[in-house]
Amino acid sequence: MKKHQLCIPKNDNHPFNLKTITTTTLGQDFRWRELGDGRYSVVLDGNLIHMRQNDRGVEYESDSGADLNDLLYSYFRLDDDMDDIYEDISRRCDTVAQLVEKYPSHRILRQPDRWECMVAYICSANKKIQDISRNVESIACRIGKPLELNGETRHAFPTPEMVLVAGVGPLEELRLGLDRHSKIIEAAERVVKGELNLCGLSKPEVSYAEAKRRLKNCRGVGDKIASCICLFALDKMEAFPLDRHIQNALKRCRCSPPPPKSETAIVKWAQERFCKRAGYANQLLFMGAWDESQKSLRKRKGSNSQLL
Repeated sequence: MKKHQLCIPKNDNHPFNLKTITTTTLGQDFRWRELGDGRYSVVLDGNLIHMRQNDRGVEYESDSGADLNDLLYSYFRLDDDMDDIYEDISRRCDTVAQLVEKYPSHRILRQPDRWECMVAYICSANKKIQDISRNVESIACRIGKPLELNGETRHAFPTPEMVLVAGVGPLEELRLGLDRHSKIIEAAERVVKGELNLCGLSKPEVSYAEAKRRLKNCRGVGDKIASCICLFALDKMEAFPLDRHIQNALKRCRCSPPPPKSETAIVKWAQERFCKRAGYANQLLFMGAWDESQKSLRKRKGSNSQLL
């Protein structure tokens, strides 16, 4: 299989780090797998891709053997000026500035398959990241097209049309919980009928508020899920998804004036403070709070094992 090279612009302040991306963006894209020897597997927009970072950037091969540089350039958001973005949001909040120093390689990914992103977040309510990943993978395995590369078999995520052809049965059998199988079917129907144009919602002239409003017309899509879809798939970089990790982070946030407490006021505060880069501040706050929660969990497990 032919190998290709994606050249990554050198940046000493915010270096591109594939290992960091695959571990710290698990809440953005749920289809990364570590293969060993610095190699990673991911399914993107119907392509099974194996990649490894080298001195020039990322060496990769795909099941089709195609040149996927444009896809990967967009996915990794290599068009974003990381120096300018992080310098800007650092000036606006001391806590965010500390997180920029702690996570210099953290990035937001631009999901190429907006439909897959939407379904992943419909599956995310009250779920751990590992469970979401398992659900997304199981849907792909059950309905999607098989892909093979270097002895690995994975599956492309099924299109809305494929989901409707398969019907509710296969999804129901996967036991996704919380009636997610019917929510996914209903969303697929909206997309196929043209009632929900995910590509259209990504256009710059469609505001974040309008995109979120249209997404929330789908059963199973509330404020947080709609905001995640907007941020990771629709290029609404001012989106500020709220969950318990973000809310915990904001309680410790050192900004003047401090963040408010109500959810609606928090989003307004974040967008006024960070403007079109609120999404970047959001993800840094998420990473900080996530790390703290994992440290606390490990500490509790350690204490319990000592008691045993």
